[in-house]
Amino acid sequence: MSTISTEAAVEAGPSTGIGEALRTYWEKVRGGDLGSLPAIAGLLALIIVFTALQGDTFLSAFNFANLINQSAMIIVIAMGLVFVLLLGEIDLSAGFAAGTAAAVLGVTLTQRGWPWYLALLATLATGVIIGFLIGILVSRLGIPSFVVTLAAFLGLQGLMLLIIGEGGTIPIRDETILNIMNANMSPLAGWILFAIVVGGWALLSLNRMRGRRASGLPVEAMSVWLAKFVSLALILGLAVWILNGERSRNPAVTSIQGVPYVVPLILILVVVLTYVLSRTSFGRHVYAVGGNAEASRRAGINVA
Repeated sequence: MSTISTEAAVEAGPSTGIGEALRTYWEKVRGGDLGSLPAIAGLLALIIVFTALQGDTFLSAFNFANLINQSAMIIVIAMGLVFVLLLGEIDLSAGFAAGTAAAVLGVTLTQRGWPWYLALLATLATGVIIGFLIGILVSRLGIPSFVVTLAAFLGLQGLMLLIIGEGGTIPIRDETILNIMNANMSPLAGWILFAIVVGGWALLSLNRMRGRRASGLPVEAMSVWLAKFVSLALILGLAVWILNGERSRNPAVTSIQGVPYVVPLILILVVVLTYVLSRTSFGRHVYAVGGNAEASRRAGINVA
């Protein structure tokens, strides 16, 4: 075992420093592997355009917190779509599936008078049923996912109208549901969350590096890891500092401070779903079905 590890380490080569890491990244970009660069460039372009159009309003802490709250739904949908994309499939109905589940939540909370936890369970069950039916049609009957989800895209629009009725708008007044989207953590809790996230990332990344080193696989240099750690701490620290500031236009009437509660909820989902993909047999099967050879071998699936 030690001989195999030594040979693998020799083949893997030494750890690369910051300069070598930057050169390797630039070579990947030149080769067409842009990674997340287009998304980052698009985000910067949007920030520049809206800053030029709206000035200080767009860059205010109030708007920053609102953008986090308003994008939470899209982030959750995107996390679910990662599983679909890893399978090599497509889902055109994700938005209306979420809308149908939200319609169930609104109707059960208001018109049916259900408590929030039962309404939430009904909402989750709606999403599970929609996903199960689409999955059966694709995996068992062999209908292309594009066709199935396009049909669901059209059909769920009608289902939403049947659930909501002619009202069109459902005002939700349940305090628990409203607090999930609108309430904020205390400033102290925000800094505690910051320490947990940064410290957790440091521990997990160091443990991953130690495991790769023990297996004779290439690992990044400590200088690269330290640069990532400092960058993460600075970015998240700046975000928490901004959100912990007073955002209310009239602090004498009401004070608005702290990190929105949707942030820890999203982080919990990220951690759980990442664990499912990387540490469970189900996750390895997802990668394997999508064509990842290494995951296929780890899952015990033989693929060409």
